Amino acid sequence: MEFGFLTRDLDIADGDFAIRTIGDWRTARADLEAGGHVVNGWFYMPRKLNSPEPAGRYQLPITHDLQSAKYSDPDLQRFVVIVLGFLLGLRLLPEGWGHLHGAAIEVGKCNGFNLFDREIIPCLERAAVFQIANANGRNVKRLESAISLIHWSKGQEQHFDTFSYLYSAIDACWAAFANLHAGSIAQLKPKRGVSHAERPVIMQQVLRLKLPRIFDPTSAVTAASIRNDLIHEGMVGDMPLGLSFIDPHCDLEMREFADKLILALLGVSAHYLDTPGGDRSRHVLGLR
Repeated sequence: MEFGFLTRDLDIADGDFAIRTIGDWRTARADLEAGGHVVNGWFYMPRKLNSPEPAGRYQLPITHDLQSAKYSDPDLQRFVVIVLGFLLGLRLLPEGWGHLHGAAIEVGKCNGFNLFDREIIPCLERAAVFQIANANGRNVKRLESAISLIHWSKGQEQHFDTFSYLYSAIDACWAAFANLHAGSIAQLKPKRGVSHAERPVIMQQVLRLKLPRIFDPTSAVTAASIRNDLIHEGMVGDMPLGLSFIDPHCDLEMREFADKLILALLGVSAHYLDTPGGDRSRHVLGLR
């Protein structure tokens, strides 16, 4: 399955997958930059021909190819391509798929960890196992949505839009988690439903992650309280929307937590999952 747009050579073959570079990404990137749409490693929405209006959809060049002798299902391969983009910190799409927002064209723009090339295929193999186990439900789509939302959150101009995208990404992870770990949820909350504030705490406990400060239910301000004010009253920090700001550190902690939730739900075991987060440092994935 051909995909793009990846601005680095990637030629690896191990286990169940092989990835090879098939396009001249350097020339393709230079052409995009010459068009004036690339800023700080991001390609921004082009305009309609002879119009100031943004295009509704666009495609970026194909640069690489994914092959697998074991997995020929196109739905599985598409999921693996999207997960590969998540691992590399940019949005990769199969041939024929289009972008609706600005897209990162440099690796590492949309995640909080780095990984070695030797770690890529083991992670993709976990993604394949997840896709097969969940092919008949909505969990694959939920993780695809969470990955898209994390990417799109980085391109938003307004801080409350960034927050909303990230909160939705974590909500998508919760939906998959609730389906996969219903028994654990019932043990922790046997008598009543789970509130928004309780969801990250339960996921952190079951998946053995560190709980970011913004999800600590004992804090005066939490992601859930920000979400309630924003969604139900159109307010931020007890002020009308547009007159106050959400703490940027909140977005950092939410984005890192979403990264870790996706990895853990895929079944990836890595040292990155043990890091506390919120330190503005990029960590090595460190597969175990």
